[in-house]
Amino acid sequence: GGGGVMIEGEVQRFLVGCALAALNLLYAREVVIRAKVPPGWVRLMLFLPCLASHVLYPASNFDPMKETMASAVSFTNFGWWTNFKLMGLAFGRGQLVGKVGSPLMFLAAGALPIKEEGRDPKHSSGRRTRSASAAEAKVARDLSPSATLARACCRIPVLCTVIYAAPRLQVGSFALNLCYSFGLYAVLGFIFDIAGLVSSTVFSITLSPHLDKPFLSTSATNFWARRWNLVAGTLLREVIYEPIIEGSMTALPSKGSKKSRNPPKPSTARRLAATTACFLASGLAHEIIMWYMCGAREFGWEWTAFFTAQAPLCALEWFIKRQTKLRFPTPLAIVVFLTVQLTIAKFLFFPPVVRQGLDQRVINDVKRILGLP
Repeated sequence: GGGGVMIEGEVQRFLVGCALAALNLLYAREVVIRAKVPPGWVRLMLFLPCLASHVLYPASNFDPMKETMASAVSFTNFGWWTNFKLMGLAFGRGQLVGKVGSPLMFLAAGALPIKEEGRDPKHSSGRRTRSASAAEAKVARDLSPSATLARACCRIPVLCTVIYAAPRLQVGSFALNLCYSFGLYAVLGFIFDIAGLVSSTVFSITLSPHLDKPFLSTSATNFWARRWNLVAGTLLREVIYEPIIEGSMTALPSKGSKKSRNPPKPSTARRLAATTACFLASGLAHEIIMWYMCGAREFGWEWTAFFTAQAPLCALEWFIKRQTKLRFPTPLAIVVFLTVQLTIAKFLFFPPVVRQGLDQRVINDVKRILGLP
C-alpha cells in the first residue's frame, strides 16, 4: 500500500544520505592522507562543505511533519554525530583518526551511529585480572550479532506497550513521562542495535555498548558518562571536553612520542567549565533538532536549559561525594536519581514535546512503520 511505498522512499533517501556521507568522508580522508594537511583550523575549513551538506541534505529531503522518525534519525546522525566525528578528525581527535588507513572501516565509523570499543589503558598491557577478563567476555557476548539482533527484537514489544499505554495516561503526569522515557530508550536502542549489527557483521568493527541499563543509574554522572547514549557522550568528550581540559583544540602528541609533554593536572574549575560546555553543546544540538522537527516554528530553549542544568547537578554530586560521607544504598540511589531527573524533565524536557505535538507524531509514525492499527 501507500505506507509501504512511503517507507521504501524514506529508506532510499536515507541510503542516499549514507552515500553522501561516504563521499564526504572519502574526501576528508584524502585531505588527511594525500594532501597531508595537518590537524588544525585549516583542515577544519577544508571540511566545512562536508559539514554543511550533512545538515542541508536531511533538512531538505525529509518532511519532519510526515516522516518523523526518518527525519529525526537522518538529521541527528548526519547533522550532529557524523559532523562531530569529522570535527574531531580535523583536530586529530576521535575514532576516525585510527581508521584513516582502512577505507571501509573509516566509512563505517564515520557514517554509522556507533561507538567503537575503547580499551582501558589500565588493562591494555601487562597482566590482566580474572574479573577484567570475565567482564570483557560478557561484553563480547552481549554485543555479538545474535545478542544484538535479539535485543533489537525485544525493543519492539516495549515500543508497542508505550504506543498503546501513552494515550491512557494523563498529560504531564509522572507515569506518562516515565512511559515516554522507556519509549525513547527503546527507539534509540533499536537504532543503535541495527547500526551495531551492520558494523560488526559487515565491517567487523568491535563495538562498545551504546546504552548500558540507563534505568539502573545511581547518579547523573553515572547516567551521562557511563549509561546513556554513549555515541553522543563520546563525541562530546572528544570534541568539547578534552580540548578544554588540555587547553588545545589540536590533540596533544601521544605519550611516548618525541613531542609528547605531560600537561598539568586540570583544576576543578577547568573540569567544571569543560563539563558545562559539553552539556551546553548537547543542549544546543538538541534544541536545533527540536526546531527542525517542529517545522522551524520556535526556539523554546527548554531543551538547552534541561541539558545545561545537568552540569551543576553533576558538580553537586561530586561535591557531596567528596566533602561528605553520605552514600545511598543502590536501590535508593536509583529512585532518587530517577525522581530528580523526571522532575527536571517535567518542566524542561517534555513540555515542548507535548506543546509541539511531537509525541503524537512519533507515536503515529512508529505505528505506521510497524504496520500497527
